[in-house]
Amino acid sequence: MADEKYYWQIGSPPPILDRHSQTKHAIIEEYVKQYILTFMAPAHIPELRLSIIDGFSGGGCYQTEEGGLTDGSPILVMRAVREARIYLNQTRRIPRHINVDYHFVDILPDTTRYLRYWLDAKCSDNTIDLEDYQKTEIITNSFLKQLPSLIQKIKLRKMGEHALFILDQYCYKDIPLPEISGILHSLQGAEIVMTFNVDNLTTYLSDHVANRKPLENIGLDAYIPWEKLKQLKATQKREWRQILQRHIAHGIKDKTGAKYMTLFFVKPYGTNSWGYWLIHLSNMYRAHAVMKSLHWAHATDFGHELEPGIFVLGYNANKDSSYTRQSTFEFFGEESREACINGVREYFGETVFQLDKPTRLADLFQNCVTNSTAAEPHLMEAVGQLHSSKDVIVISKNGAKKRANNKYNLSDIIEPSKNLSIFRYKDD
Repeated sequence: MADEKYYWQIGSPPPILDRHSQTKHAIIEEYVKQYILTFMAPAHIPELRLSIIDGFSGGGCYQTEEGGLTDGSPILVMRAVREARIYLNQTRRIPRHINVDYHFVDILPDTTRYLRYWLDAKCSDNTIDLEDYQKTEIITNSFLKQLPSLIQKIKLRKMGEHALFILDQYCYKDIPLPEISGILHSLQGAEIVMTFNVDNLTTYLSDHVANRKPLENIGLDAYIPWEKLKQLKATQKREWRQILQRHIAHGIKDKTGAKYMTLFFVKPYGTNSWGYWLIHLSNMYRAHAVMKSLHWAHATDFGHELEPGIFVLGYNANKDSSYTRQSTFEFFGEESREACINGVREYFGETVFQLDKPTRLADLFQNCVTNSTAAEPHLMEAVGQLHSSKDVIVISKNGAKKRANNKYNLSDIIEPSKNLSIFRYKDD
């Protein structure tokens, strides 16, 4: 059943969008734009063929908490495509084409009717491009029932297996993880941005048949320490949620088979509000790097430590100075940035000396990014600090020895220097 909180009907006011959801929408909109600009960065590429699938699209319009109107994700992704198209062609004589097929899916007929009504209005007032409007398919159905047909359409599109799935479902039970795995493995260029109500799950988690069945349905039951739940809640009063989240996060990445996963912890405004994860799943390092940079741009608090060395950035409306009038963002940003770089530098030092052989920075980065909050600039700075210590040397792919700085290439080679100092391989 659809969540009653979000209901659309032509002639009635649209539902209210919370502040934290506006932040989530902003991240999705910016990611679509950056996705296109990153893919089209080589100037010789004439065209990008992309499919954007919004599996729980809603009606395309919300009320803000202040009483105004704001666009939903279908309009925002089309607006992002338009902005990227303009940016890429502003100084060109021969245009480069951004060829997007849109598939907006929702289960309620009233909702999809409202979405068509709102898209018509947005096209009429020139908020979205006509070419995007004409390539939009609005589907009234369950996303999971529609998924096989969507995958088939994308696979049949010539040069068109680039696909971004936006799955902003309200309930964690709505998306079985094997289906997510199927998307990533069926489509060569697929990525997924999805929400996961982790606080809702952990709060009611208990070792009962009725409680275990939903976890079995989505593929997470094997990752939950069922036999330890009672003991955890009784003896780990403050840590039990974080412990369970370690298991859940591991289960999501393992079950989906994604090479890269980013968790953005979103905490709604209010003392008793439950938080959720905005999850990005991809098999491409560059896509992961782009999303990670957006997390840093929007983060106002750390989420939870999921396993050793992993910290999850999160949006916390209680610490957003533009919302609460409390100036905390700058303090958080600098402290978290320094802690992140220090931790990555130590990890790189230990790893390089354990490997004890030349290693490409690309390989070093790709092996740790899912388990770190670091975006690529932080990784580069960590390498620069390690390089400055003279514990390592960095060589370009052409064999030239580089000086210490914060500007390196992914093709550069890092290896231990002959003057070993603080980093050593240690037998446990």
